[in-house]
Amino acid sequence: MGVVYADTMGESAGIVPDIAILLKQTWGMQQNEPLDAEGICRIWSFDLGWFDMETSARIRDNLIQTGWLDAEGGQLRPAIDTSDVEIPFGWLPTMRTLEAPPIAPRMVAIPEKVEDEEERGEGGPVVVEETPIDPAVSHITTLLEQIADASGLNRKEVMRRAQRKRRALGPVTLWMALLLVAREQQLPMHAYVRMISA
Repeated sequence: MGVVYADTMGESAGIVPDIAILLKQTWGMQQNEPLDAEGICRIWSFDLGWFDMETSARIRDNLIQTGWLDAEGGQLRPAIDTSDVEIPFGWLPTMRTLEAPPIAPRMVAIPEKVEDEEERGEGGPVVVEETPIDPAVSHITTLLEQIADASGLNRKEVMRRAQRKRRALGPVTLWMALLLVAREQQLPMHAYVRMISA
């Protein structure tokens, strides 16, 4: 009997975790092409400029141990499907996530018979575990628009200032950098904090 696969990335949440974006940006459209263990560190350190070599090696090992990267004979591939992952404008990796990554979601085999029964309305839905994500990420676009409207700056300028803060401060999330721009513009912070906490 054949199988179909249910992705545990949690697409219903509408948010892709930082690690999936990192893998997509690292491999681009060549997801099935292997990279050697040192090569991935060079990409992160020299091509993308995200980390130094020591940090890159530590992150690589973390992602192997938690199942985000498949390692065979010194060759690495993403262990998840990143074909539908979109890379947000100005995205940079979050060190907090990479220093202690969650266990990677896996493809779960479901017998075709179960799927057929569900289509006929027999049996309950298949429950798959979703990967925990930072809920604030889903509010970045709204946050950017509200800060731009309230400050009188255009969206591009707000994003430019936020990215400058990220470069200056190191491992800071984009939503935090946007909040820092709002604070710099002396905007009332409580509404923004309440929004990203929802």
